[in-house]
Amino acid sequence: MSAIHERRYRLQREREVAQKRVRQTTLQYVERYENIINDLVQQGLSQYVREDIQLIKSQINEIRSIATRNAFEARELSIQVGQRIHALPRIARQLAQVEEHNAEYERLEREREKQERLRQEHETLQNAWQEVWGVWTDKYSRNLALKELSNLKQKIFVQNSTYTPEQIQREMLNIKQDAENKAKKRREVDVQEAQQEAAKEMLVQLAEEVKQLNLPISDTQALNADLNIMLNQPIASFEQVKSLIQKADKAMEDESIRREMVKAVYESLQYAGFSVLKPQRTKNDSEDIVVIQARRPSGNQAKFKIELDGKVRYEFDNYRGQSCKEDMVKVLPRLSEIYGVDLSDERVIWSNPDDEDQEMKPITPHNVNHH
Repeated sequence: MSAIHERRYRLQREREVAQKRVRQTTLQYVERYENIINDLVQQGLSQYVREDIQLIKSQINEIRSIATRNAFEARELSIQVGQRIHALPRIARQLAQVEEHNAEYERLEREREKQERLRQEHETLQNAWQEVWGVWTDKYSRNLALKELSNLKQKIFVQNSTYTPEQIQREMLNIKQDAENKAKKRREVDVQEAQQEAAKEMLVQLAEEVKQLNLPISDTQALNADLNIMLNQPIASFEQVKSLIQKADKAMEDESIRREMVKAVYESLQYAGFSVLKPQRTKNDSEDIVVIQARRPSGNQAKFKIELDGKVRYEFDNYRGQSCKEDMVKVLPRLSEIYGVDLSDERVIWSNPDDEDQEMKPITPHNVNHH
């Protein structure tokens, strides 16, 4: 008796397989985030972005916690952290420069104020100046306005100055508003550029992963085509990068699930007493199939063909009488009971009609739907 069966398989623990791969990738990104923070600490720049680092560390802890139970949710949070953390080194360096400039400026201001105090002149004007300066806490925008502030102060604090406290505060507030608008625009540009750098880095990393994984040719070609387009375009949004990562994840998950299926079939055949050959993979533009062949000393044979899309064909050949049914019962139910493989949508493609009294018809494993 010979019969070739075509079925769909579904691993009950395919979610676990997918979770494992996504968890590993996400934790690799988390390690990079931690390296960025460590670099900032070693360079003495962490003090300038302390609040950001505290928030990111909290998010990293949350990612690690979530990853143990839901890798996909952890990856979503990791992508959000990636958008934020890659801007920190640049912002920290800018703030360090701002701090240095402000320190020099404030040193000069202290010297000037000392002279003013010694002469006990312009005390009212100085108070008016300080009222605005004291509430101007954004060092970045202050740094952008230092030249204008210096020019204004040179006009105010001279002998026979005609400036009033109201006029000083009005001109300072105008300078402050203009500087804050400029600072906001520059920060937006810095964040956008940092996000673009982060997106490019993610794409390069994804390209390396695709290169290393032995995915089907069609999947590899499709992913590489998308990667080339996104790497060569001037702007790649995080939504585009996220979509491509999810597409790559799906291809990697499909192959991971099939490997689990191959392992389950191989071990089930061994357990049933078959001598099992090493699985062989046929991979080209038209197909991608793993073939598992096994035989008994008596000449009985079993062959499984496992495709990437969840289709499995199996054939028990060279049998007579009840022995075919006995071997199928040893192999097929074990796939479901031990390895969580759900064989469904059975369709007998061909069977030998001769000697029907001696040959057993194909049996249906538990939880299999006939068509």
